[in-house]
Amino acid sequence: MKSEKWLLSDRTVFIKKQSGFTLIEIIVALLVISIALGAIISTTASSVNMADHVRNKTMALWVAQNYISEMAAEKKWPDTGKTSATIEMNKHDWMLQSNIIQTANSNMKKVEISVFFDDKDKQPLLSLTGFINRPELNRSIKLR
Repeated sequence: MKSEKWLLSDRTVFIKKQSGFTLIEIIVALLVISIALGAIISTTASSVNMADHVRNKTMALWVAQNYISEMAAEKKWPDTGKTSATIEMNKHDWMLQSNIIQTANSNMKKVEISVFFDDKDKQPLLSLTGFINRPELNRSIKLR
């Protein structure tokens, strides 16, 4: 470190030049760091929310696909009309609404499924449409 010599009356005073950061520089640096950390935290929170949404949509798809598969596997031909059900999957109760519609082909019905995260939702998390054959036709199919 360099020092300067000052002569004041009968004493000599040595003043060291300070090196380092001033208080304003430290405050500005902390402000920049806090803004950067805020952006990182916001991005991380957004990623977590998106991952949660994708997980819920995947579960809703599995619920709908399982429901259609169970209907197709049953020996009973389902009646046309709307029904509601609660299905438990992955420790959660999913609300399901189905609408079974007769198609132009008398041996096939259209199944429209809407899956809701819970009973308070107004918009479905997922909608799926599938078709099922008359059960008697499923037994007559021979696999080779």
